[in-house]
Amino acid sequence: MALTTWFTAHPESEGETYGEHFRVAMGFSRQLIGAGLAAAVHALLPSFHKTTASQRIHSLHHCLETGNRSAIMGMRAVPCPETLREAS
Repeated sequence: MALTTWFTAHPESEGETYGEHFRVAMGFSRQLIGAGLAAAVHALLPSFHKTTASQRIHSLHHCLETGNRSAIMGMRAVPCPETLREAS
């Protein structure tokens, strides 16, 4: 397997360039880190961030399932807010 294939095979299978895939993956990572930090704060202070982590994870799942990858790259706390409306 050529070295460039290591960087391009998976993004191409998702219909993305390496740069596009990098931005989506880093946005996803940022959202998961934020959810993890919110869960840690909630563990220490149960009155804070009662639903933040679960909302982000649920929303990220919806974004991936619907192919709304551009929403993951945004700076919003919850990338796909319509998910929360649909789930309730």
